[in-house]
Amino acid sequence: MSRKVRLFFNRIRENYLLSNFLAAAARPLWLFCRAMTNQIQMKVKKNGLRLHVGNGKDLIIGRNAGIGFASSLFWHGLGGYEAETSETLRFCFARSSTFIDVGANCGLYSIIAALWNPSIRVIAFEPFPPIFENLKKNVSLNHIEDRVVCENLALSSSSGTGTFHVPDSEGKDYESTGTLAENSWQVRQRARKVPVKTVRFDDYEKAHSMKVDLVKIDVEDFEADVLQGMSKTIARDRPFIVCEILQRNKEHRNERTRQVVEGLKYTPYWISSSGYIRVSRFDFERRGSQDFILSPVSTNHEIITDLAVLFEERERMLSEVISQSK
Repeated sequence: MSRKVRLFFNRIRENYLLSNFLAAAARPLWLFCRAMTNQIQMKVKKNGLRLHVGNGKDLIIGRNAGIGFASSLFWHGLGGYEAETSETLRFCFARSSTFIDVGANCGLYSIIAALWNPSIRVIAFEPFPPIFENLKKNVSLNHIEDRVVCENLALSSSSGTGTFHVPDSEGKDYESTGTLAENSWQVRQRARKVPVKTVRFDDYEKAHSMKVDLVKIDVEDFEADVLQGMSKTIARDRPFIVCEILQRNKEHRNERTRQVVEGLKYTPYWISSSGYIRVSRFDFERRGSQDFILSPVSTNHEIITDLAVLFEERERMLSEVISQSK
């Protein structure tokens, strides 16, 4: 199409009367198409997935091994599931050597970490045996067994055994809201009880020596126990911790988690679409993300838009610690 023809049609489209007529006529169609798109994405599931993630790598989720995750990634791409948290973790993966995935589920973030950073080491903890099998399956399909260690264990504040409360699922995916927390809606609704092995990460680390750079915690109200069980490692390595902390404003208000984080001398930042917002408590109303980055360092700014600022501050802190120990 020639430039003159394009200019002609542009002028027609921008005509006051014609543009208002076309906009009024097209809006109902647009609303209908948008509603249909949302319904299709909600109702049509993708069982199994191969998704290109860059660097010549494909992310694979196996058959019946994470249908919800596969569907979200199929319709929305790599950032379609927990967009801000996913972006945060990918930033961290590129700058970390050891990643601890607590509540790994079918392994989405463990797999992304290994594909994103070819030199990263991942330890993935998943206590519920059926989901643990899916985790192992997906790790194998992605050919990353040499860098991702799968552990059928629940991290806790004590080593031994515990009761995992798992609600029933309405589909092929196993319910991902299982928890060890005794004061939980899962217990009140009499969810199925499953005995699981528990371990303090500090105990685990004694037998598997490592330096931890990054931790992700998604354990349905049990994060305070997980943090207590790895307090020595946290004090030594000062890793960044990406942690889901659900709104419990009418219950315990996450007060115990706040106290544990404060005791570790960490600063919580809410992961939001506007950036990383420093908070002093977790009992505030919020839509969207339920995730926080718990940072061993902080700045004078209430809102941080570039995580590199915190990473650089942490490097300075660790350098000072090394210098003082000499």
